[in-house]
Amino acid sequence: MKMKIIGVSASAREKKSTYFLLEQCLAEVKRTAEESGGDIGVELIDLAPLSIKGCISCGKCKKGVLCSQDDDYQKLIPKLADPEVAGIIVATPVYMGCMSSQAKAFIDRTVLFRRNGFMFKNKLGGVITVGGSRNGGQELTIQAVHAAMMIHDMILVGDGDHFGGAAWANHPDGYQGDTVGIATAKNLGRRMSEVALKMKA
Repeated sequence: MKMKIIGVSASAREKKSTYFLLEQCLAEVKRTAEESGGDIGVELIDLAPLSIKGCISCGKCKKGVLCSQDDDYQKLIPKLADPEVAGIIVATPVYMGCMSSQAKAFIDRTVLFRRNGFMFKNKLGGVITVGGSRNGGQELTIQAVHAAMMIHDMILVGDGDHFGGAAWANHPDGYQGDTVGIATAKNLGRRMSEVALKMKA
């Protein structure tokens, strides 16, 4: 069975720093797999243009893989439920020392997968964060997303040296010039690919 890694850009802004870092990460997933003779597909989901409400704890998802709220999350459910998905990478800006409201709404709504047989169990989980300064709460935010992934019984993957990807949006050379942050995102992609291929072997 072919594997897929899904990346979720949980920024309110379309195709800015968070999206860019996630693109770098997913490109490295594919490059590493191809170099190893593996086949891992990638898909980037951008939450910026979508309308996703917070979970209202209505309990409808206890009756199946479904949700009562009629919003854009509905079209994400089949993508996330696809058995080919081997891992999920959540990329979020740091707002007030933690994840964005888009990231929180997305994560809270994934409770439906937990309530229907722990569908994310043993899937890989990785995180990229982008802060306003070099040390702007990136690692704390990564750990907050990690906590939710652990609730799903996912397998957490770091970048080989840190908790995950950690970048600086306001780098003097622009976020495209943040070579340190870009390297952590690429390293996370490499590790996600390596671990996915090892688990399949």
